[in-house]
Amino acid sequence: MILFSGTALFWFIALGLAIGWAFGMIIKKEGIPLWANIMWGTFASVLTGIIGMFFGFGDGLLFALVYTLAFLFIANVFHHHHKEDIKGGDIYSIHVKKR
Repeated sequence: MILFSGTALFWFIALGLAIGWAFGMIIKKEGIPLWANIMWGTFASVLTGIIGMFFGFGDGLLFALVYTLAFLFIANVFHHHHKEDIKGGDIYSIHVKKR
């Protein structure tokens, strides 16, 4: 079993920052904001990395990568506030011409 160390923590934080930034750039304003993607990506990476190390899934980095991607995907997909809701636009309105 690999022990949790400062080096492992550094790599989990770096991985979470990179994945959070990438998700924020890809999703733009459709999901949670960029700063939230970075924050939750870092949190999820550290948490899942420690869990992966505890259960003996290698060094935990691959486990952290996969589950941080899954966590941010779920957080962004099930986010309820889209830019149309915030700006007040109604994209599903149907306009019928009166004769």
